Amino acid sequence: MDRLATMATFQKVVKYANFTTAADDLGISRTLVSRHIADLEAHLGIRLLNRTTRSVTPTEAGLRYHELCSRVLGDIRHGEEEITAIKNEVEGEISILCPIWIGSFGISVATAEFCALNPKIAIKIHFAEPSINPHEFLTQGFDVCIQPNVLRDSSIMVKKIGQIDHILATSPDYLARRGMPTQIVDLAEHECLAKTTETSWSFANGERVTLRQPARFSSNSVFALREAAAGGLGIAMLPQGIIQGTLAQGALVHVLPDHPLASRPLYVAFPPGGDAPRKTRALISFLSDWFKARGGGTRSLASIQDDTPRT
Repeated sequence: MDRLATMATFQKVVKYANFTTAADDLGISRTLVSRHIADLEAHLGIRLLNRTTRSVTPTEAGLRYHELCSRVLGDIRHGEEEITAIKNEVEGEISILCPIWIGSFGISVATAEFCALNPKIAIKIHFAEPSINPHEFLTQGFDVCIQPNVLRDSSIMVKKIGQIDHILATSPDYLARRGMPTQIVDLAEHECLAKTTETSWSFANGERVTLRQPARFSSNSVFALREAAAGGLGIAMLPQGIIQGTLAQGALVHVLPDHPLASRPLYVAFPPGGDAPRKTRALISFLSDWFKARGGGTRSLASIQDDTPRT
């Protein structure tokens, strides 16, 4: 017996004092209405309704049970309305997981602006390298995860919010020893420093270079790759946002400037189901508009450089 369904049926019968009208209102058969009432009375062990050929009226016990039904069903309805309202209001805390190096590309600035525009919003942003498990940010209690890679999991929703421009760079010392490559194919003769999971580099003209495995130096941290390149170990593909100062100081040199790399998208990942709370949807929309207003990507954020912790 579905207790809530039978309680709702009992409420309607008392309201209309008629089984047929109650059945029409509920969209069920009169027989099912009768069964609901019989099940309730059998469960409680007491008669709830006085039935005559002309009317249906609650007994004393029926009146008291009707009050209970009204209270219980009313509390449930009110509670559900409050829960539903959560997704329709831009308020509450939003917890964000973001790779450390992406903090150099305006995420901190953008989320602070969003927080300022929405006084009822609290932002909690945690910088750490996301797990390769696409679900882990959810199990860790985060609402969204900033991702520089496409998630190969169809149950996690992603939206592109911008792009990140990379360049190839190395130290003057390395170039003095090995020479400056002038064509993309020349990279095959050089030490290429890569992220641990990278096997190739793609260029804007469609060319692709397959990296030798294992690389002489690899890391999951672009900051570690930057330091290795500056230390003369080889050529690294690095986000522009973390090397502007190093380039200006002469510790790194732009390699193959006439052959730009393909831009890489920046995504925000969020829970599946298509029914994210409004606060989450509002943040995602804001981030997308924020980056779009700055040229569709992160290339214009040159003023936000090297302000994140190193790993």
